[in-house]
Amino acid sequence: MSDLLIAMRTFVRLCEKPNFSRVAEEMHASHTTIARRLDQVEAHFGTILFHRTTRRLIATPEADRLLVHARAMLDALDVAEQDFGPVRNQPSGLVRIGFTTALGLYYVERLGELTACYPALQLDCAMTDWQRDVVEDRLDLALRVGPVGDESLVVHPLGMLPRLLVAHPAYLADHGAPATAEDLSGHICIAYAYGDVPARWTIDGRERVVGGTFRSDSSEAVHRAALSGLGIALLPAIRVKGDIEAGRLVPVLPDSNIAPLDIWAVHPSHKRLPPRARVVLDFLKANFPGERP
Repeated sequence: MSDLLIAMRTFVRLCEKPNFSRVAEEMHASHTTIARRLDQVEAHFGTILFHRTTRRLIATPEADRLLVHARAMLDALDVAEQDFGPVRNQPSGLVRIGFTTALGLYYVERLGELTACYPALQLDCAMTDWQRDVVEDRLDLALRVGPVGDESLVVHPLGMLPRLLVAHPAYLADHGAPATAEDLSGHICIAYAYGDVPARWTIDGRERVVGGTFRSDSSEAVHRAALSGLGIALLPAIRVKGDIEAGRLVPVLPDSNIAPLDIWAVHPSHKRLPPRARVVLDFLKANFPGERP
């Protein structure tokens, strides 16, 4: 790849993540090399693209104008490389996907089907329950839970993911099983929540604040806490199906109406979805474990 193209890619990343050190680490280059590439772009276009201070990079209006053209150019190059790649018309290259933990673990168990069809694909799965910044983290695709109000993202509905209340048999033996949703107030509930925000469960159309001796912002931690008998947990059905079948967990209030989670796949609106990411999106849709739209 020519020096100018590499410099343009560097310029785009500096616009998305205005920090020399972070971009240098990401691109496996030195701080000096990143600065030199920016100098090259500024010299080529004859303009100042960033005001540089000891702490910050501040994009100029010229940088905003050039960013539109740079993204379009690099996007077109990516599409051309796909078309003239080593396996003609076969999607190839790296696809970075941002997964929620429960769905990520579900899909990872099935990715062999995808790579068998497209052996030239490389998949990088960033798995967290908090929402990553799609642009800053260079994600081609990401999963979102609930409404997506970000106009910078293109949204694809995947479907609705059912959830279940579950508990370990030992917990129910010691505390009894709740007969109604109102009985949950007398039980130890494992809260899945972020920071100081209370955990809320909507059951039979009524929202309830729940809590107990353990809470976490990780659905996997909540799952393991339920398996250890710490209390009643609300988890995606796909995460606990095997535990219920094996008797490690027992459904609680199985006849109650628990609102499912709306799941969406998103990608940046400024960038055309390349073929390699398109086949991954199609795979996510086709293998979604809940009710599809």
